[in-house]
Amino acid sequence: MASVKFVETVKPSRLSKIPPPRSGHRCCCDEGNIYVFGGYSPHHKDELFQELWRFNVATKTWKLLPTTGSFPTEVASSCVILDKGNLVVFGGSGVPFGMCNSKKLHVCSLKTLQWFDLSDRYSERAENEDEDVSPIAGYGQSMVLSSDKELYVFGGTTGLEFNSFLYRYSLKEHKWNKVSCDHSPIPRYRHESICDGQRFYVIGGGRGSRDPNNYFQLDKIESFNLESKRWEEHVCYPSKPYGFPKRRRCHGCVMYNSTVFICGGYDGLTIFDDIWSLDLATFQWEKIPQMLPYPVYFHSATVTPSGCMYVFGGVKTLNSTEDVRSNDIFRMWLTQPSLAELCWEVVTACLQRNKALLSEARKLGIPHHFLQRVM
Repeated sequence: MASVKFVETVKPSRLSKIPPPRSGHRCCCDEGNIYVFGGYSPHHKDELFQELWRFNVATKTWKLLPTTGSFPTEVASSCVILDKGNLVVFGGSGVPFGMCNSKKLHVCSLKTLQWFDLSDRYSERAENEDEDVSPIAGYGQSMVLSSDKELYVFGGTTGLEFNSFLYRYSLKEHKWNKVSCDHSPIPRYRHESICDGQRFYVIGGGRGSRDPNNYFQLDKIESFNLESKRWEEHVCYPSKPYGFPKRRRCHGCVMYNSTVFICGGYDGLTIFDDIWSLDLATFQWEKIPQMLPYPVYFHSATVTPSGCMYVFGGVKTLNSTEDVRSNDIFRMWLTQPSLAELCWEVVTACLQRNKALLSEARKLGIPHHFLQRVM
């Protein structure tokens, strides 16, 4: 991993608003912005953050987005993905956890900042029917989007029970199906899933106990084959000399160029600050020399199309009397940044100091997609 650089704490612009510290939120990104949805903190007046923030990576400024429409009300440990300018949100819990769960599907257009509740379009049949059935209400699931525009939602909890149910939702037909197949993974929540187009892989997870035996080891991982509609098991190979990552849930997870990166999380006893990579071609684990600035879990990670991983928020201690949450943002390049990216970082630093230079940049013919990052 010689191309991996270092973990950098990103300092927001001096005049920027900053989101309050939180956990249980979700992050996603495009080339120029990080989006932070929802979250929880017992120190917040409403405990839940029914809000959507945007962090511009060029100007290093946060903005609370003024959305309209049916904003989701259950915003802790939801599933969130970004698809061509649309934020797709499923499930989540309110407070107290497990007492007010969601099985609704919401979409927010990042162009118009309007929310739409898609659950009005699909059936509410009982969960024990085979077809045309919406998932059970819960939180801590994982969600991926296949290349044929189908959402897959796996696992999660109601707060009392954990499951390994798999549901598929067609964004074209607005219809849910429960996918029944043999050898599904053991029930879990706060795992992570990533999709490479052919399969989606389930990474880690656990149940509500603090017993590490209720967390899932990473010497093997399971995937769902989107073509055969079958679960498969993959034997992984340990890093030398570090072995396998310790079992964990509530970790960050991204994929870049067919390599999975996980960071942080906890096993019921220990919070982690480590970063690992898994090559999906060889299933070889490697421990990244860099570490997060401090151990954290219930955070969220995302990666830009150019290969920069961002990590935001989370819980920094298991001491319930302190309950320290974070609103820090870290980044780490997962590949060698291009010369254009390096040059653009210099240019944006100048533009931040002198906005009048923006019009001059336009005259110089700097590509519009770069200029959009600071507008």
